[in-house]
Amino acid sequence: MEMLTQALNWLVAHESVLSGVAAVAGILGVLFAFSVRSYRYVNSRAHSGSSSPDDVAKRKTSVTGPQVRYCQTSDGHRIAWASNGAGFPLVRSLGWFSNLDVEANSPVASAFWNSLAQNQTLLRYDGRGIGLSDRDTTEFSSDTRLEDLESVIDASGVDKFALMGLSEGGPTAIRYAAKHPDRVACLILWGSFLNAPTPSDVPQFVSLAQQTRDYWGKDSGAFHQMFTALFLPEGNSEQNKLFNEMQRASSSAATAERFFLSIADADVRSLAPGLQVPTLVLHRRGDLVVPYKYGQEIAAQLPNAELVLLDGSNHWMICEEDDTDYVVGLIEDFIARHNPEK
Repeated sequence: MEMLTQALNWLVAHESVLSGVAAVAGILGVLFAFSVRSYRYVNSRAHSGSSSPDDVAKRKTSVTGPQVRYCQTSDGHRIAWASNGAGFPLVRSLGWFSNLDVEANSPVASAFWNSLAQNQTLLRYDGRGIGLSDRDTTEFSSDTRLEDLESVIDASGVDKFALMGLSEGGPTAIRYAAKHPDRVACLILWGSFLNAPTPSDVPQFVSLAQQTRDYWGKDSGAFHQMFTALFLPEGNSEQNKLFNEMQRASSSAATAERFFLSIADADVRSLAPGLQVPTLVLHRRGDLVVPYKYGQEIAAQLPNAELVLLDGSNHWMICEEDDTDYVVGLIEDFIARHNPEK
């Protein structure tokens, strides 16, 4: 937090990036608006899900890269998806910015996702308007995000699987599990939430959307610094470089703005109490994009959820090597406990 404060003080001293400061202040004010509720808590340090040295060694071996395929949604959008690895299927739900090609060709990203593909068949996709999927779209909503996920799962042919929702992909994963309870063996939710505030309720969101509209995909050091300071305050140089490249490669500025604003309609609070699927909630204590109170809210409302609070502040899931071993170990152990094939 001290480093973030120093960064903001620097920005204030430079008039050319004052609008970026306003956006940062806006989103931070929004994200701390929710109250704490009771929850079941599993301390990350005391958690028994550590992997053996043999498991860690296996994850460091190479995994064949994913081959990109396409499916079509019922409303005519082509969605790019890919799978790699072997084992019980794990499907990743993620929407705002991704690019399967960048993930495959980045040493940082591929190393992380290949770690998850060592003992699972990992399915990933780029949502409509994003990455390698059809870019020609102007409609984004909770319904379109669910439609994209359903189309990929149906095209893949998997029957029973683990479903992992990252950040804004969490509500989509919850909606899918509520609609198809017999297909989801377990849920993993990373840095996610049950509901998001709307621009009408929180006008500061409009300021952040304006920054996205003006600077997304452009060589603006101030804009990239603003986003990186929020998503990866502890990121190293390689992670920061990949994060900035992913923004440029994922979508146009107009698409990024529309998708960002559409996240405001995500609200699965009514579904949470009735969702019986075993759920692992992973959240970093210092997350600035989605404060850990959101993770507590999920664990409090889902009847069969457990929360693991992790050290650190990075919202993005791609971790450094030592942290990757621990995070992947938690996920693999949870899936193993709820794998119906065992």
